[in-house]
Amino acid sequence: MAPEVGATLGPNRYGKAGIRLATVVRRDGQHEFFEREVEVRLEGEFEDVHTKGDNASVLPTDTMRGSVYALAKQRPDEGIEAFALRYTDYLLDASPAATRAETWITERPWDRVQIEGRPHPHSFTRGAHRWTAHALRERGGVRLSAGLDELYVLKTTGSAFAGFLEDRYTTLPATDDRIMATNLEAEWRYGSTDLDFGVERRCVKDVIVHAFAHHDESNSVQHTLWEMGRAVVDSCPSVDEIWFSLPNLHHIAVDLAPYGLRNEGEVFVVTDTPSGRIEGTVRRTEGAFPA
Repeated sequence: MAPEVGATLGPNRYGKAGIRLATVVRRDGQHEFFEREVEVRLEGEFEDVHTKGDNASVLPTDTMRGSVYALAKQRPDEGIEAFALRYTDYLLDASPAATRAETWITERPWDRVQIEGRPHPHSFTRGAHRWTAHALRERGGVRLSAGLDELYVLKTTGSAFAGFLEDRYTTLPATDDRIMATNLEAEWRYGSTDLDFGVERRCVKDVIVHAFAHHDESNSVQHTLWEMGRAVVDSCPSVDEIWFSLPNLHHIAVDLAPYGLRNEGEVFVVTDTPSGRIEGTVRRTEGAFPA
């Protein structure tokens, strides 16, 4: 008879994904509309659930879903960061066996339709990016971050890429002027949970876009990543660090010579795959940044 194989349970967690909801706030004939998606995980003392089939400590994932709707009803216009704090607090209270509650929330902004220069009271168009929030709460405290993704930014000049390492497989030509485009993702960590998160979010987004547009002597995507991150921690005091993921969405000049034409930086092939992907974090430090 073969000896019994020993086994031990490793790290584990459970939760719910794809909790989608929308809320409407109706005030004096002018409505606000919010569209969100929530994902959640619980970690803790759940070994008996796995090894003995004992579900006594399990808060059902259906309860996780239902509680999102119930909490949203209480404060339908609450910002996603504040909701993430409140939701994770509820989860640890509702699940005594849990030692950690973690949630990720995305929000798709809807912009108010303008009719003859005036905002329509209850009609909207979908915005061009998503807001994100992430809360990780343990029994001893909470860590909160926020972010954005699907933010497309592009500039038609002010970007170069030259002087790079070459080997026998390198075919990329150096350039002193190119289109720079990316589908920007960013996540930043707050130094406090007592903030006006809507104001903070708009501050970070505005600084990112401004720094991207005004970095007119960029030598690489990495170079611009640094300038955007440096600008955020310099201009938004509540942000301790910011992480970026920047796919390099290439625009390749078309060879028009076969058609008897010269391409003077006017016609490009647009490619999104494969793409370079540049990632990095910029952290706040004491003292001024180097020039």
